[in-house]
Amino acid sequence: MRILGIILVLVFGVGIWQAFSFYHSINESPDQLEEKAKQVAGLNKVDETIHYHGTNGAYVVFKGKDKDEDDVYSWVPEKKGSTVTKKADEGVTSNVVKSNLTERFSPSKIISIKPGIEVNQEGKEVLVWEATFVDENDRYTFAYYYFSNGEYWRSRSIKQS
Repeated sequence: MRILGIILVLVFGVGIWQAFSFYHSINESPDQLEEKAKQVAGLNKVDETIHYHGTNGAYVVFKGKDKDEDDVYSWVPEKKGSTVTKKADEGVTSNVVKSNLTERFSPSKIISIKPGIEVNQEGKEVLVWEATFVDENDRYTFAYYYFSNGEYWRSRSIKQS
């Protein structure tokens, strides 16, 4: 009986240690990726951190300023892949996407509009704006617009239960 108690305490202790390690690794990752963005992309200042989970993996997108004080976006992969950095004026704003979204879909509720990376039919990475919203049929919808010009690319809908 005493051995069983010792085993339970050890299992419980290992569980707590693993949970703490997992939590700690999640909290450190964005900071490490921010440093990578500052080094690789030349960001001097980070104003906003955006998490994006696409079909090609997870990215952290940093919006900030480069050494010339220009507004830039930097897409940094959480695992493998290369960092992509674009000046904000090389693409459209989220407000342009919101306007295009409203015109095309008439959403009942817009949840978010954020920059991301997807893979097109040719297998190439495409910079996009992902608009997440509830449409007029009460479906949870993801619509993708090209980052460069704000044109509609594709969408996917999921019926809510």
